Amino acid sequence: MLRFILKFICYIPFKLLFWTKWINKKELRKYRGKPVILAMNHRNGFDGPLLVIDVWRKSHFWIKGELFEKGFSRWFFKGMDCIPVKADAELALVRDSQKVLKQNHMLLVMPEGHRSFNTDEKLKIQNGVAMVALRAGVPIIPVVTDRPMRLFRLTRLKVGTAIDSTQYLEDGRMTKDGINRLGDNLQYQMQQLLTGFAKAPKQKAWQKEPSIIGRGIVIRDKKLLAIHRIRDNQEYYVFPGGHIDAGETLSDACAREVLEETGVVARPFRELYKFWYEDHKHHRGDGWQSFMVCEYQSGEPHQTDAEEYTDPERKGGSYNPVWLDIDEIEKLDLRPSFVKKQLLKDYRKKGARLPFPLRKLDAVKLK
Repeated sequence: MLRFILKFICYIPFKLLFWTKWINKKELRKYRGKPVILAMNHRNGFDGPLLVIDVWRKSHFWIKGELFEKGFSRWFFKGMDCIPVKADAELALVRDSQKVLKQNHMLLVMPEGHRSFNTDEKLKIQNGVAMVALRAGVPIIPVVTDRPMRLFRLTRLKVGTAIDSTQYLEDGRMTKDGINRLGDNLQYQMQQLLTGFAKAPKQKAWQKEPSIIGRGIVIRDKKLLAIHRIRDNQEYYVFPGGHIDAGETLSDACAREVLEETGVVARPFRELYKFWYEDHKHHRGDGWQSFMVCEYQSGEPHQTDAEEYTDPERKGGSYNPVWLDIDEIEKLDLRPSFVKKQLLKDYRKKGARLPFPLRKLDAVKLK
């Protein structure tokens, strides 16, 4: 009842403020009153709630688990029959999704797992939606929007042909290969719908040029300088560093960041590792991370007056700069892990005389 009241209250203002035009909506009508999954590209935070209101049928959608931790948002999204997505509760997510599908409801999923700031050529989805579809034996209908929903602006929604998930079962059983093939087909179908349909968003300044992050590797008496982090119920270590400011060189940035974050004065002298990263979570744009070997000059690691330690609005968890015994870091969660692995390998070969020239490591997604 609460869900119906909320949708009824929201429906009229929604139709007046957000204008939508459906293309091939008849495909949705075929599954009226039947269980179905809608897989949609994620353009902004309004996508899920507004689409559920616009479709006007018993429906649920996946939403970030953090939104269920606050008072009003928890009440609102629970009333909208949302299903929280939490990294440590994957089985609960699958179970809750199967439950609503068995009740002949619709499930809305953004399979990219993040908001998409790119246009059609960069679409890449996760296979969680394929797993749920195979377990429940329900079809998936791809839906794409041409641009983010905004007030008093027309947004077009294009509906593709339903994909029968049962075709990807092997002897009636779900397999890893079947999940991958269904996910690949869904990504292909959404890609085809987006091609020539999506409008490129206006880019911000940091999106026009690749972002560059400089990090310092400071080793002194067989000890490595690192920052102990506790964030999102995780405990790990990172190399000190940050984004290069306008007019700075890589060496300037590494020296500044090491000093600001740890209080240690170090002189960068050699770029050691470099890799390309895709930063979707923090929305700072894709770019390079470069690691420079730094010669220790003076100081001991301590908390400073940098914004990481003093800004009350910053939600980055806790920071604590420390020296780590380099022979013990193999057992520690030092991130990125592949940089730690390469550093240990090189250090054991040459000690403090680390290798040259520059090593380019494999591209990764920044988590």
